[in-house]
Amino acid sequence: MTTTFFLDVPDAALADWRALDPDREPQRLVLGEHYWIVLSYLRLRAAGLDVRLDNDVPATGPVLFYAGDKRALWQRCRRNRSRALLVAVRSDRHPVGFADVEVVQNAESADGRRALHVPHWSQPGLVARDPARGDRPRTILYPGTPRNLHPGFNEAAWLEFLDRHGLRFQCHAAAADGTPPDYHDFREVDLLLATRPSGARLVRNKPAWKLFNAWLAGVPALLGPESGYRELREGPLDFIEVDGPDAAMVEIGRLLDDPGLYRAMVDNGLRRGAGFTDAATAGRWRLLIEDVLEPRARQLAGRPAPGWR
Repeated sequence: MTTTFFLDVPDAALADWRALDPDREPQRLVLGEHYWIVLSYLRLRAAGLDVRLDNDVPATGPVLFYAGDKRALWQRCRRNRSRALLVAVRSDRHPVGFADVEVVQNAESADGRRALHVPHWSQPGLVARDPARGDRPRTILYPGTPRNLHPGFNEAAWLEFLDRHGLRFQCHAAAADGTPPDYHDFREVDLLLATRPSGARLVRNKPAWKLFNAWLAGVPALLGPESGYRELREGPLDFIEVDGPDAAMVEIGRLLDDPGLYRAMVDNGLRRGAGFTDAATAGRWRLLIEDVLEPRARQLAGRPAPGWR
């Protein structure tokens, strides 16, 4: 049984996405549907699964679509009177009420029946930190745009801390000509810092993407209080939780004073990252498709058609 990944784009754009090598052109993947639909199709095709990327809906079989494309998907289903199993990839969006199944990006959001958790793919084309940089942090990366940065990281105390310790702090930001940043390149990154603005409550719907990208890149991570990170934590070396610049300065100071701790976090992260390689994630998708989606799709296709939905 073929599994369809639905993308609401014209035929020419669809052909371009089908031909993409995501590890050679990772900057082309920007939006949620690029990662969850296009990248899933490309990785699973490479893994030998029976999948296709299409802008139409078949009569039967599993059809995965990004929640942002729900209206376009619904229109195609009505037109085709499809009895396909509709699988919404929720990502950061609201639940899709008409979906038969939803794929969610952390375990907190899953119920084991209708909402099923599959981890995000790792960053395509990821280039790991250069181990020749040693065990003393020098460059700290905030993997986001400046407007989403915790405001405390623009204040004098943080800037003075950086200057006193000879640290460089950088954010991902597009170049003046609009060229996207090299999200995939960690060669000169020593610490990853990801803390949302002050006042944010415990974030429950985000993926642990930043954490396992840091593991795979050999970069220790300082992260804010989010369910996606906490549910993966097995020990203190997995990541350091901080809620703002004061805590970050204390913990970075600890890593500066203890190169052994820094090295232990790197080694632990490389071990933990093995569970989030593309091969490992493809295995999870295979189980979802073959053990859950295909049987449900067959049941749905075999029922009498009382009229569309």
